[in-house]
Amino acid sequence: MVKGERGIVKLQKRYAYTYNDKDHYKNVLTVPEEVIERLGWKAGQELEPKVEDGKLVFETHAATKHR
Repeated sequence: MVKGERGIVKLQKRYAYTYNDKDHYKNVLTVPEEVIERLGWKAGQELEPKVEDGKLVFETHAATKHR
């Protein structure tokens, strides 16, 4: 949680589809709107997830292209 922000991020597992008799799921993070606004993220924007020192970090797709 961003310091001073309210709310928590919730991880949800949702059914996506069945293929070859096997169920597949997707995981969804629910992030408080205030955090999204502070980050300047927009709906549909691509984010690149990374694990750094045991923490989940997201970078905007545009930021990762300029490396």
